[in-house]
Order: sequence, then C-alpha cells, then structure tokens
Amino acid sequence: MVHGGACLAHLDGGETILVDGAIPGELVRARLTHRRGGTWFAAVDEVIEASPHRTAPPCPYVPECGGCQLQHIDYAHQLELKRGIVLDAMRRQSVPVPDHLPMHGMDDPWRYRWRGEFHVIAGTEGMAAAGLGFKRAHSWSTIAVDDCLIHHRAIAGSLPALRQAVRRGGAAGLTALHLTAGEDGSEVLVKPRPARQLDASAVDAAATTLPDGLRWNTDSTTLRWRGNTIRVRAETFIQVNQAQMEVLYGLALGRLGDLRGARVVDAYAGIGMLSLAIAETAAEVVCIEENRIAARLGMLNAEMNRAAARVRYLAVPVEEGLPVAAAQGRIDAVVIDPPRAGCAGSVVGWLALAGPPRVVYVSCDPATMARDLHILAASGPYAVEELDVVDMFPQTHHVEMVASLRRRE
Repeated sequence: MVHGGACLAHLDGGETILVDGAIPGELVRARLTHRRGGTWFAAVDEVIEASPHRTAPPCPYVPECGGCQLQHIDYAHQLELKRGIVLDAMRRQSVPVPDHLPMHGMDDPWRYRWRGEFHVIAGTEGMAAAGLGFKRAHSWSTIAVDDCLIHHRAIAGSLPALRQAVRRGGAAGLTALHLTAGEDGSEVLVKPRPARQLDASAVDAAATTLPDGLRWNTDSTTLRWRGNTIRVRAETFIQVNQAQMEVLYGLALGRLGDLRGARVVDAYAGIGMLSLAIAETAAEVVCIEENRIAARLGMLNAEMNRAAARVRYLAVPVEEGLPVAAAQGRIDAVVIDPPRAGCAGSVVGWLALAGPPRVVYVSCDPATMARDLHILAASGPYAVEELDVVDMFPQTHHVEMVASLRRRE
C-alpha cells in the first residue's frame, strides 16, 4: 500500500496501477477509472480472494465518499500498513531510522474529528433543497451525507440544523461550512465560506432546534489542554484529533528533554498550544508564525494562561524568523511542525548549518518529512534518535510522525 490508501500493482506491460479499495495480498477484479501521467487508477469491482483483514465498512457512503480510504481494513492492520508507508518513505530517501518505530493508535477510532469542512450541495430546487457533504473519491463532484462517523458528535448533531440554516438563508455563492467543536464538545464554531453568503437570522433560527446541551458560535471557541485554555478561530490551525494530540504533543515534549533554563524555538507555532506546554519549564519560547491572526491569538492565549512573560511571537515566515531568533540569543532546541508541504529549503538549510543540539520534527506527510530528514540526517549533521508514528486520522491514509534529532559532535 502507498501513501494515499491505494494498493500498488502493475499491468502486463509494466505500467503502474493504483487500486482503491484493495488490501495488500488480495486477489481482486478491478476496473480502470482514469489515468494521470503514466499511472493508471482503478477501483475494486470484486474481491476474489479476500484478506483476513478485510471488514465491512460501517459507513454507507464508502466507497463513493473520498474522505475515508481504509474503512474496509480492520483497525489493527491499518496501523501496520501506515507504519510500513512511513518506513518506505524513509528508505526511499536513505534516512537512517531506528529499527523499531512505535505506532500509537486509538482505543476507539471513530468520532475523533473536532474540525471539518462540509461542502454545500445545491439540490434540483437550488438552495431550498441543499445538502451538506464531501468530495467524491478522485472527483470534483460532491456527495451529500446525513452523518460522518469520524466527526465529533457535536458536529454530527449539528448537521440537521445546519441543513435547515443553509436551506433558509444560504445564498447561491455559499460553498462550504467550516465547523470546529469546542468547549469540551458543547459548542460548535460555524463559519460559512464565503463569510457573508449565509444569513445570520437563518443561523439563529436553526440554532433553536439544536439538541439540548449544544450551542453554536460564529466568532471563536475554546479548547482545553493540560490545564490551559486555548482560544481558536476558524482561520487558525488546530490538531483535529484532540485525544491523539495529547499523544503527539506528549511525545514532542518528551523528546525535547529537560527544558529548565532553556530557550526553545517553536517554528510554525500557530496559536501556541504546544508553546504553552513548553513554557511551563523553559525559560523562553520564541514562537514563529507568519499567519498574523494565529500569532495574535497565540499572544492572547499566552496572556490568558499566565505565560506571556516566557512566550513571545515573531509574526514572520519561519525562514526569516530563525536567523532573527538566533541573533537574539542561544537556541537550545527547535520544534518544527510544518504544513503538509514540509519545510522550505532555506529552513532545512539553516538547521543543517546553524541548528541547535536538539530538533524535534512533527510532520503529517511521510514523503516531505523524509525529504527534509534526508538533508538533515542522511547527509547532514543530525542523527534520528527516535521516530514515532501517531494515528491522528483513523480510517484514512493520513498519519502523523514525531522525529527526535540530535546534532552529532
């Protein structure tokens, strides 16, 4: 299996084919669906010899919906396949990693997403019969859903009222609703896209039909982690799986080691959730975040949690902020948690040339992480001491990783 959830096969002529809905080792009859470049894509029509790991997807929208690629595989085997994908990415980039890669799964791999975006799907009668849903697999077309089994119950419980709001007050230009569960699951932050294409009075009217104990907010909401209160807006990044965020960030904090008296840079810091935990023991945390909305919220969160004296923000791109932070004092450790595209080349270059003794790299993409680690560890001054795989996104091909790097003498 490759990153993306498809199984790799070859046609008689040697052409590559990626098959959706299969499991490694199975014999299936597959239908070619489309070609992109030199690669064919196919979908399973019939399973001739099934894997012992095959299971019936509980979601009625599989395989049409493009959100979940692995529901047909039992969860324990999903974890093993994801570990293999990470190992393969590192091997392709000649990154030396430990023999054992711990895999951190979930006890309950459902209802974990605290954030999601639902497309508005106009019906034959326009917005009066609009639905909410997702993109179809390998398509720009959409599929309306009544529920999504990987989204938090607060989001799922809001869907009937949200459809009502869209049908009564949605303009023709309304394309999506961005939803974030907060306040320990009692509140949902609702943001239409574009912002003014949903009538506020329709939202207010629909909110009166919500289940007891659930409310909506249209400005911001609050998350809580390790005793800290974190204010969140729709425009700012969060880890969508709050249960696994404790695992992911707990690993990152553990890999940083003893931070008493240390000066730490949190690159791609966002709203400062991890920074607040680092600041509990570090002398100073320099947060680099070019999204100014996120940087302002990060400073607010530091004030709210009595950490403003130890947390400060540089609202610039990371490639600009690292040299500035280094010029202002010694850096003992750097945490990097870049977007899916990985670090800019200048960021990896700076770390290779002038980086601190300890770097902790958090990533959501095996290929880009392996590319960056090739420069830092395969041919650079760091050694990968530990690499953990965290399943933040059960039932999908996505995965998170935490690498601990120590600079060689």
